[in-house]
Amino acid sequence: VFDMPQVHWLQSHVNLVEIRVPLSMDCWCQYFEVLGLVGQSWEEIIEFPILKLNGRTMEIESTFHMYVQPVVHPQLTPFCTELTGIIQAMVDGQPSLQQVLERVDEWMAKEGLLDPNVKSIFVTCGDWDLKVMLPGQCQYLGLPVADYFKQWINLKKAYSFAMGCWPKNGLLDMNKGLSLQHIGRPHSGIDDCKNIANIMKTLAYQGFIFKQTSKPF
Repeated sequence: VFDMPQVHWLQSHVNLVEIRVPLSMDCWCQYFEVLGLVGQSWEEIIEFPILKLNGRTMEIESTFHMYVQPVVHPQLTPFCTELTGIIQAMVDGQPSLQQVLERVDEWMAKEGLLDPNVKSIFVTCGDWDLKVMLPGQCQYLGLPVADYFKQWINLKKAYSFAMGCWPKNGLLDMNKGLSLQHIGRPHSGIDDCKNIANIMKTLAYQGFIFKQTSKPF
């Protein structure tokens, strides 16, 4: 995720990873969810990945990954394709954002994440994704925003609390600071999710306790 508003306007990512906390950790949450969205032009989402990680092993248990058919700007820009690796054929004929959000809800229910006895929260690489991007597009399209998208942990803030420095370049700086190899292609939604999960796994095993960083809506 980029911090520069002009780059956000062109292309954005939300990377959600569902992470179950090891039981040895004194945490108020049973699961952390990291969401992945990619958008072009006005933040129209075109990729939506989610990983669910087991809290004891911190390994991936389940994956949700869909591309989204853009409707306002149906043609991807060359910049978008160059940055993300997503080509036109990958989004043509795909479900709308409304349909994808419905499938996200179905997936979360199937995975037990909507159980009222299960506490979970999303994790994003920055605040932009769930504070501005997703609610902004939902408002434009007249779609409701599910309550589980209204609180989150900003991984950049969590990393800065744990390491004492701000990761100006996002995932690249966090991987470098933790001596981790970057996984896959930068700005690919699904690969960003894998990097977020790996960073969280490393911080968790160092004893860091993740806490909500967003303010209540």
